[in-house]
Amino acid sequence: MGSNSSRAFATRLPDDEATLIVDALDETDQQATDLLRRAVEYYVQENPDRIEAFHPDGSLEEFWAELL
Repeated sequence: MGSNSSRAFATRLPDDEATLIVDALDETDQQATDLLRRAVEYYVQENPDRIEAFHPDGSLEEFWAELL
């Protein structure tokens, strides 16, 4: 996402997932914003739900063509 500009998003997590985040923060000494930003970047790159908006210009179709 290497842009100098940014936009804030807020969300809520179930207690068990929030506990995992807190444990990961304790384990890694990262800031919450850094850990969660990296998690979102990873999700967008991996795109497990195959959201087309994450792959502009037809790159998702190219990905599927390569798999077949």
